[in-house]
Amino acid sequence: MLRILKSFLKIFYLIVTICLIVTPSSAGPPSPRIINGTEATVEHAKFQVSIRLKRYDNTFGNGHICGGALVGANKVLTAAHCLYDADKKRYRKAREFVVVMGTLNRYQRVNGTIVSHVKSIAYMNTFSMDTMRDDIGLMFLKTGLPKNKTHLTIAPIALANTSTPAGVSCQVSGWGKTERGSLSPTLRVANVSTISKTVCAISYSNGLYDGMICAGYLLGGTDSCQGDSGGPLVFNNTLIGIVSWGSGCAQPGYPGVYADVRYYNKWITERNSAIIKMPVYSILILTMLISYIFQSVSTDEIYTYICMYIADTIVTFIFFQYSSSWCQ
Repeated sequence: MLRILKSFLKIFYLIVTICLIVTPSSAGPPSPRIINGTEATVEHAKFQVSIRLKRYDNTFGNGHICGGALVGANKVLTAAHCLYDADKKRYRKAREFVVVMGTLNRYQRVNGTIVSHVKSIAYMNTFSMDTMRDDIGLMFLKTGLPKNKTHLTIAPIALANTSTPAGVSCQVSGWGKTERGSLSPTLRVANVSTISKTVCAISYSNGLYDGMICAGYLLGGTDSCQGDSGGPLVFNNTLIGIVSWGSGCAQPGYPGVYADVRYYNKWITERNSAIIKMPVYSILILTMLISYIFQSVSTDEIYTYICMYIADTIVTFIFFQYSSSWCQ
């Protein structure tokens, strides 16, 4: 009798596992990713920002496309796909964005709300819209937090520098789609549980890469969704993840996938502004001027330097590593 009972339990467990993984919505191409959350309070929102397209935000709040997390006085962490224009297959210019922080209702500009244009953006050249690998990006604001002052409704959040164990309760927040299918006017927050990569890989097969973590519930019901992309996943007042992608929203067997902040911690902290390279002609004029004054650099050396600059600029976009021998 005991053997029969054990066999029955094994079969029952197998059936439940299959039912959790196999759903009517198959795991197709990754989609940008608060279902069944509650309205957030100021404490949930101090580091939360709304990323908007300037041209659509003439009516305050209409331009919202993504969330983000304030990680410095003028530094916002978000998802790389929030910076990318999929229709034009290019990254948007910094001037196309506006960032809003210090408000719970995205349509309301209240006392303490800061609206900032974006000075520059940064992302990893290895990011792919097909795989969502390295889905991490930075925005550097023209108007950040006032220096040497404590803001009542805005404050940066600390970055995770250690791994978060599976099975702990975290909070994800945003103005994204709710269970009613439309973007939320007010910031919402939901509790989700971290899921081990081994378990998550059962759902997403080979779709998980280094730098990705999973959170949600295998039974579904609570999750981040479209419009929450780029927003924060928080554990113990520390930023551990950035909303990246998933199969649908709150689907059974398919938890949300997040960019792992701990994995990218060094990349994030080392960037205090986007690298802006001088045009070639500016370098040429400056180098020749210095050479003329000090008479210490030959013309051949100048040309070699310019050649190396051009090679470096080209490979930045085509992902090669150049050899200085090209310029000799």
